[in-house]
Amino acid sequence: MLYLALPTDLRDRYKGSEWLAYARKIGDTPFHEGDTLVVSEWMFHERHALLQTLGHVRQSGARVVFIGSAAHESDGFKRDLCLMGVYDFLFVGDELVLQDLDALLTHPRSADDINVYLRQEEAGVIEHPRVVDIFEEETAPFTWAPIPQHEPGRLDAWLPPSADDGSQPRLGEGRDTLHPVRRVVWPSPAPVRVRLLGERGCGKSFVALQLMTLCHAHELPAAVVEDAPQTLNRWCDARLAEHVYASDPPPGYRVILDARQGSGIPLSGIDLIFVVTWPDAIQMREAQQTLTEQPGMSERVLLVVNHHTQGVLGSMNPELETVTILHEPRQFHAMRMKTPLVDLDPGFAQQFLPLVTRISACFVDPGRQAMDGGDEDALVARV
Repeated sequence: MLYLALPTDLRDRYKGSEWLAYARKIGDTPFHEGDTLVVSEWMFHERHALLQTLGHVRQSGARVVFIGSAAHESDGFKRDLCLMGVYDFLFVGDELVLQDLDALLTHPRSADDINVYLRQEEAGVIEHPRVVDIFEEETAPFTWAPIPQHEPGRLDAWLPPSADDGSQPRLGEGRDTLHPVRRVVWPSPAPVRVRLLGERGCGKSFVALQLMTLCHAHELPAAVVEDAPQTLNRWCDARLAEHVYASDPPPGYRVILDARQGSGIPLSGIDLIFVVTWPDAIQMREAQQTLTEQPGMSERVLLVVNHHTQGVLGSMNPELETVTILHEPRQFHAMRMKTPLVDLDPGFAQQFLPLVTRISACFVDPGRQAMDGGDEDALVARV
């Protein structure tokens, strides 16, 4: 089985593979001998967590193909990878060309190909590269499969026939000639930004934690941004806590749940706004009036009534779309267990699904924000 732990979903290209959309799914996947895991540096935010995960996968007997940033390429890093049995690594800059990954998947390195490297540390946060593919034919995308050693390699550019006999030039001929190819940049959509508004004590952090968990279950890697992340971390196990930040998270997330009092981003730059309130009619009315007075705002705003009790508010008829979260005393037990209540009680999770549905719809909306990527023709020499 081929597992892809990449920020981009490439299952359409690598048929029969499985996408591990975030780091936690790597730990939850039972790897076996004969499996191959393609893992990128951008799935992790700390070096020690990355190395620990790679070591765990290698202990299962699975093969690991590592893709890292060229800015972090060092002899020391390569030596750490080799000591764990990760011989197949690729360091890239602004673009990850999938043909380079194909070659690495097809031709594994052996111990004889690996030298001892000196140690050197890296610094800085590097954005993940755009994923680039070059098709042989526009209508026939390539599906990766191991190529036996005795078979010739694939020609990544289609070459036009000559003018006379219709034959194609052999590889290596016409070095100075530009040949037209189809260059495809796999799209990398911007994350959906969700702002959670509400007074202190209304349960914004609780709502954000449940939403983060459900987004992960729907293959939408999510991060929570909190003023005091250490408070929320006390409710989470280590795998959840790594997705809680005090400032904007690094690239790679598909959903950012911002529960800070002031994020510095104007509401006009937010995709969705969830106003969390107690089941208090006056508070709900004030929240509605503040936001509905701004033009075009009501379409992006949902009212979330936390700790709602049936019959307390009578018949609600708010102007905004409203989601009620029933009062659930077991949430405090779940906090002590460091497990979100939506993981423990599927019935409770159903109450949050309208919010997750709105986030999912926003993520796939082509008119939401410009996407980095798309088809483009290019003239490439000697591809």
